[in-house]
Amino acid sequence: MPTTARHFERSLRRFARYLSFALLALTVPGPVLLAQTNPPPADSHEMVTREPRTLTKPAERSAALDLLDRARQNFNLHDVSVPYALKASFESNGAAQMEGEWTMEEISDGGSHWRWTAQLQDLATIRIGVDGRVYGTSPSEPIPMRVQLVRSALHWPIMRNAGAAAIRAADIERDGRKMSCLLLSASIPPNPAPRSWVEREYCIDNATGLLRMWSEAPGIYAVYDYSGAAPFHGHSLPRQVSIFEDGRPAVQVRLESIEDAPNLDANLFKPTPEMADAGESFALASPNRFPMRVDPSDGPTSPFFQPVIVHAILDAQDGHVLDAEALQNSDRDLSRAALETVASASFAPVRISAGSFYQRAISYARNPNRWSAHISLLRAVGDLGSPG
Repeated sequence: MPTTARHFERSLRRFARYLSFALLALTVPGPVLLAQTNPPPADSHEMVTREPRTLTKPAERSAALDLLDRARQNFNLHDVSVPYALKASFESNGAAQMEGEWTMEEISDGGSHWRWTAQLQDLATIRIGVDGRVYGTSPSEPIPMRVQLVRSALHWPIMRNAGAAAIRAADIERDGRKMSCLLLSASIPPNPAPRSWVEREYCIDNATGLLRMWSEAPGIYAVYDYSGAAPFHGHSLPRQVSIFEDGRPAVQVRLESIEDAPNLDANLFKPTPEMADAGESFALASPNRFPMRVDPSDGPTSPFFQPVIVHAILDAQDGHVLDAEALQNSDRDLSRAALETVASASFAPVRISAGSFYQRAISYARNPNRWSAHISLLRAVGDLGSPG
């Protein structure tokens, strides 16, 4: 077996050990076994507030998956076969590192060459894609968490290969629009709340097929506004995206322009000599969850678990946490403990092919005065149809 294949298989085995370990932690004997999980706290941006229906019939699931795929394809600029230029800006605030006023520009030759730049004051992150290879400034340095979040929201908010997931659905009307909200998870937990902690949520406009809201986990919501959006080669991109965390505005994204760019300088797609000497970099992709185990404390037990979502980026080479924020803060002590637990953990490093890459995480920690925790990772494998 080639070395790369052996390494990837070992990575998968490490992933499986984490998964099994955490599942065992949820079935420990004694009072914890009987504990109940509190539902996600109320949030004004949560659209599913009453029990959704479970889609079990093949025709229902097929219709839901078709709706998801149509909304996903709208964000896929890879099928634009002419050169184009996109400009966006975003303002961020909160507990993450490198908050502030960002600009982002992206160009593509309509084929296999692309380039994007994100800039905050004097800090610039550049990635160049050349025939499937990725280069960049400081190629082994992490992409700031806010940049990863914004690029996810603009390019790949909807997961691929949703067919194997459990799907629940709710018909919603908000602001005069009728929408279908789809809740996806690996399996539906027993006695779930209107929305379970393990479900990601997509709300899609029934009339237009456009994504109106994406929530990767309870506590974080991206709301899409298409007012003034002009069709662009079969796509209708949002003019604004408002991202809320714990009920508060965290990131405000504005699509300044997207237009044909027939006169792009081909040299923009060439890595600089410094980039080439540094070797290939990594691209970004969409979320994927896996759990971690945190041993119980010696404190008294409680009949309830209170989850906390922690959003983080990890170093793929040694697995340490680079940046993290809690998405539920109603219990400050619990949120602080969750952050400290995640920040002090170390995760299995991942390296594939010629380039190392970083991972972005959404995790949740459950605390009945004893601890267990789950981590969800965004694997930056760069296998998507949009520039990474």
